[in-house]
Amino acid sequence: MQSCGKYSLNNFYRMDHLDGHGRDSLSGRDNPPKADTAIFVSAVIVPEDYDWRRDTAYGAVSCEVQVLKNGVRQLSVRAGADEPISISPATHHLFGGHLYTERATDSGTIICRDGEPCISYPEREVLKGFLINNGIVHTLGKDLDGGGFNYRKDGAIVLSQESGTVFGDFTSPSYGRTGALYLDNGAVCFCFRNSSTCYTVRDGEMQSMRLSVRAARVKDMRLIGSSCYYVADYTTSMLVFSPSRTYTLPTETIWQYAGIFEHVGEPWIMADASTKTICRPLAQAEEETGMVFTGNGNFVYPGPRRIYSISCDAGTMGLRDDNGELLYIRDSTYFFGPHCAQCVEDKMYLLINPREHEERPSIWLDGKLDVVDVNGYLTNIEVEISPPR
Repeated sequence: MQSCGKYSLNNFYRMDHLDGHGRDSLSGRDNPPKADTAIFVSAVIVPEDYDWRRDTAYGAVSCEVQVLKNGVRQLSVRAGADEPISISPATHHLFGGHLYTERATDSGTIICRDGEPCISYPEREVLKGFLINNGIVHTLGKDLDGGGFNYRKDGAIVLSQESGTVFGDFTSPSYGRTGALYLDNGAVCFCFRNSSTCYTVRDGEMQSMRLSVRAARVKDMRLIGSSCYYVADYTTSMLVFSPSRTYTLPTETIWQYAGIFEHVGEPWIMADASTKTICRPLAQAEEETGMVFTGNGNFVYPGPRRIYSISCDAGTMGLRDDNGELLYIRDSTYFFGPHCAQCVEDKMYLLINPREHEERPSIWLDGKLDVVDVNGYLTNIEVEISPPR
């Protein structure tokens, strides 16, 4: 087994015309210090004469995976069927401006950092969670051969289960770009269930939960503020269990998905039906009024003061704010998952991958589209804002 070493963040760019004292060198005026924004994007680059949208042998053509920082290429590595790097968007992870990729092969699993293998192990896994905390790579991988899962730190197994279902992954509407793994009070956490009960895992320590329903009925479970919350379906409704009481979601709606997420340190519930998604504090879960996102299949993005949603149904993408206002809509586009958008300081950054062959991908921010001049598609976005200097 190999493991990644610790990394340091790249230096963020600064506006070229500002001197070191915040003075505009063009006008001579003093300006207040500004925070610096670095937008990292990973992209799969394909040959100009190749249409990846019509590829019936997906991944067979040799491509490149690039990392762009504020539109400038920082990294380019080969990817494809014969390379340790896949072109699948779900296998790309950006942390601190570095590109981490995962791939299960016939001989095991390879995780690369900036194109170089840094973690490998003989078990074949598809990752359900990926998180870097204090320089340590945390992974939660489903065993493709045995059916269980392994929680690892820098490739070394911390917790292994021969069976069980992890709550959350990189496609879950109420989970973010780290999938099933998340931080709670500084601890790396996840939850799972087996045939008889559910468990919480905090920094590798597993604890069984006393349930009010059968484990098979539990749809989501999460640790928030060191307390456990879970959602279960029950006859004609969804129930949400907290340490103090049980809530019943409105019964006039058939809920297709329900999940718990953290917003400003408190538990929130989101529940998705065919045409709408409700989103509200757990304490208001039973109320008939509250935040409603229209559209099918909404993904939730909480910020410090705002909550946004992204829906993508039959190729039509819609971005809405917590007042229900439609901020952006586009048909004929791809949305590869929650890692294709990020909410930072209440601003949404969204990757647009058009289905039309003649159009380039772009990044949406505050109503403006910045075209990324590449022949290919964007797979992941990470936004870092440094304090004013």
